[in-house]
Amino acid sequence: MKKDNEQKDGNGFWKYFMIRRSNKDDSYEKDDRVYEADEDEDDEEEDMERRVDFSSLIRVLLLILLVGGGAFILHYLTRTNFNGYEVVEKTNVKNSSMLDYIAYQNSLLKYSKDGATYVDEKGEAVWNETYAMKMPSADVCGEYAAIADLNGNDVYIFDKEGKVSSTSMPYNICDVSVASQGEFAVILEGDKVNYINIYDKNGEQISEIQTTINQSGYPMDVDLSFDGEKLFSTYLYLDGANIKNGLAAYNFGPVGVNENADRLMGGYQLDDTVVPKVEFIDNNTICAFGDNQLIIYSMKEKPSEKAKIEFEQEIKSVVYNQQYVGVIIANTENSKEEDEKVPYVLELYNTNGRKVMSQKIDFGYENVRMTEKEILFCGGNQGRIYTIKGGLKFSYTFSKNVIDIIPTGYSRRYIILYDNDSEIIRLKHMGDKETE
Repeated sequence: MKKDNEQKDGNGFWKYFMIRRSNKDDSYEKDDRVYEADEDEDDEEEDMERRVDFSSLIRVLLLILLVGGGAFILHYLTRTNFNGYEVVEKTNVKNSSMLDYIAYQNSLLKYSKDGATYVDEKGEAVWNETYAMKMPSADVCGEYAAIADLNGNDVYIFDKEGKVSSTSMPYNICDVSVASQGEFAVILEGDKVNYINIYDKNGEQISEIQTTINQSGYPMDVDLSFDGEKLFSTYLYLDGANIKNGLAAYNFGPVGVNENADRLMGGYQLDDTVVPKVEFIDNNTICAFGDNQLIIYSMKEKPSEKAKIEFEQEIKSVVYNQQYVGVIIANTENSKEEDEKVPYVLELYNTNGRKVMSQKIDFGYENVRMTEKEILFCGGNQGRIYTIKGGLKFSYTFSKNVIDIIPTGYSRRYIILYDNDSEIIRLKHMGDKETE
């Protein structure tokens, strides 16, 4: 191409030179011919420029089409607003309303009054253990799970291989919490004294905290840190004729040993809320869930308040994971007369107390749970799944009453629990071809 351009330029120059020599006395003809020669050169240059511009334009258009097509394909493959599903597996479940599930080892731990089963990502049982409990309650941390009989005496500790130990407590159990090493704490209700006891994974007692209603108060909830060295509890206590709420933080590590015999590192008195639940969000962050507020504490060694989030209305439900805490409260926003008022609002906060998401919940839900990336609602025959950022991942009206929606290890597979049976479903968009 370069050689052709040089040839054309040479011919043009030679033509111009010959015209100049043969017509030097005829100025009109000479100028006209010279003009024609120059015009030919300009036309050739313009043609080349147009060809170059046109080629560039084609390349730009192809790039736009490729980028746009890729974005469309990516959007199609990653879109999350699912509005249908296909059944992967269907099972009959007797008394399914008496079953409960808790996330465990990237899958599920299923438990009831009769026993517990660890279910893998494909819905198959890895192990199962039978027992007899009146009111089972479960807690999970790392590889360990604890199941305790509330108002009973038995505590079972499990790991991913199955049962580790079972321990009978001397008094009725009110609450249980487990750490990542298998250590567990229980609240025990004695005749005159209540206890917060800590045991290792084999059921050997490590420590004991005694409480009375007249002094420290009545313990309502307790939680261990992930490493098992710290404990946070919430109490009801008497202040004259008034019942108030208090919080207490304990450290069973080296710092706590040197602090005092009780290992008590700090306490808080709350006058304007009742805190029925406390939870270590991560190893050094605690959230106290009050009836009208959230209080977030930092506790590397000793506790300190990080944030307090107050609400004008009572909290209906709470959700949390290691990064966020959330509340579901009544929606007080005025709606247009022609629109039906949305009953609830989900508000999500990070561990510094900053609001990161607000999402209206448009139906009367009965159950809610939160995973690392999602918040799942169900009630009646309705089901909703929202992402952490507030996007609606799944919305569906089922043909029968839904008791629970339970995530599995797959991003698009869930267990739908009905009254008398259950289904493992795969989310899909209406119009997608069914796949196995």
